[in-house]
Amino acid sequence: MKAQNKIIIKHLSGSKVNQIEEFNFDQIDQLSIGRESSNAIQFNPESDTMVSRKHALITWTDFEHYQIEDLGSTNGTYVNDEKITGPVTLHAGDTIRMGSNGPSFEFELTPRPASHLAATRMVSVSGSKATEELIPLELQAGIATPVKESIGKQTFERAIKVERSRSSRTLVASVLGLVIIFAAGGFAFKDKLFKETVVVDKTTEVVKDFFNPAEIAANNVNKVVFIEFGYKLIHTETGDDVYHQYMEQEDKKTKKKFQVPLYIEYNGKIEPLLGLKKNTPIGRPIAVSQATGSGFVVDKNGFILTNRHVAANWNTTYHFPPDAQKGILLRFGAKGVEMAGQVDAPSDWVPAESTLFGQKPISGKILEGQVTYMDVTFAKNDLRTPAKIVRVSNTHDVAMIKIDLPGELEPVKLREKDDDIQAGQKVVVMGYPAISPEAVVVKSSEDVFNRSTQVIQVPDPTVTDCSIGKVIKGQTQLSGQNTQGYYSTFGDVYQLTTSETGSGNSGGPVFDKDGNVIAIFSAGRWDGSTAITFAVPIRYGIELMKTQRVIQ
Repeated sequence: MKAQNKIIIKHLSGSKVNQIEEFNFDQIDQLSIGRESSNAIQFNPESDTMVSRKHALITWTDFEHYQIEDLGSTNGTYVNDEKITGPVTLHAGDTIRMGSNGPSFEFELTPRPASHLAATRMVSVSGSKATEELIPLELQAGIATPVKESIGKQTFERAIKVERSRSSRTLVASVLGLVIIFAAGGFAFKDKLFKETVVVDKTTEVVKDFFNPAEIAANNVNKVVFIEFGYKLIHTETGDDVYHQYMEQEDKKTKKKFQVPLYIEYNGKIEPLLGLKKNTPIGRPIAVSQATGSGFVVDKNGFILTNRHVAANWNTTYHFPPDAQKGILLRFGAKGVEMAGQVDAPSDWVPAESTLFGQKPISGKILEGQVTYMDVTFAKNDLRTPAKIVRVSNTHDVAMIKIDLPGELEPVKLREKDDDIQAGQKVVVMGYPAISPEAVVVKSSEDVFNRSTQVIQVPDPTVTDCSIGKVIKGQTQLSGQNTQGYYSTFGDVYQLTTSETGSGNSGGPVFDKDGNVIAIFSAGRWDGSTAITFAVPIRYGIELMKTQRVIQ
């Protein structure tokens, strides 16, 4: 019997991002996917270049399951980030991606059958990252659970009563001892002594710690926002899209043609060979179709602080797609531009800092990023609010954006003084890491002009308590006659003792024990076995909120 469910296709990235398509599977036999107009799920033939003309096919099997199979596409089909090699059963909630870094969508059924459980997913980090983005460490170990012997209820209650009586006597004796010590020490140190005394809840007999991450999170959950964005690189003089140029080659053995990216060396640096779309017969746009980050409200009028690599991602390291990881290198020679063999894609190229365009040196601001969309969503909410860039720091990973909403927003508390911040102190990080499972709601539209069902992501922030592992100064004077000071290659940052956040958490606030924001979560480093994270001191965000002279 053919399925009676409606298939909901929620586009997560690509040219159709945030669009919803609905199909009645009892009226059709299959859903074809590709760039040709004959496909049921058609992608943009110009911009969705990772998708083949006939890429994949969704069908209903005789075993009463939906399945997907790849149709010999160039870049492959991935289900839950796993490349498929044959027909694979689909479950409601599965994510399907065209190529390892191409457009993706979520497969959903409505109504969802009770037995149609989603398959277990292998989580991977995607989206925009800082210069050295953290890849979270995960350690799993199987620990055998010891078998516990049971005791009778009355025996257990008697043991509890005896232990409480013993604890009460011990507590009274301890308090009397402390009173005697304080009295002998005099009143000169009473403030210092009682400042570090923990509070005892006599009802539950639990000693409360002065550091309370749950309370900090509860007080700030409505102030930490989820940011979704995309951008493209444009030529400022014409407004046209900027493309990375490719060339076509042929395999000598198989005679099969394929496309290879071109890179060019100039003044010792390797960059992608860039050109206008109209002048690039074969190429890929320099763009990010979909990425996420975090931010926090700093003003009642809707101003939000986040990272520069979230608000203006073209100012940070570009991550080339999988098909551009290796290419052909061009060099300037006596006869002009010449081929110089194969080369790996540069790992440190920043689009906004390109030095060549169309094989010519850049003079002035020729290339600039253009935000294609930037939406802000508050915690546990499903309504997106468009945002705009207000200011971007020239020197630090900090930016300010703004949303327009009626009424006043409640901002976080900022701690301007930071000279007493030191290694070892406890902090709380809040944000929306991409690897954290997301919640979604399925809404039926009551709009007479748009009856389609929508599947909407509802962000819920992650709370991570950790410590400051090291305070790294960007520049510090040293003692001695022949020393000029030292300089940090990673900037002026706080190193944190957590690796549990990662991509998507960028731009989130770092709170001290009193609930004040002291830093902006920024980036991470990974050496293959150890991961650490960093945060930018909040003073650089406060500077961005003010008018400050750099020349007196």
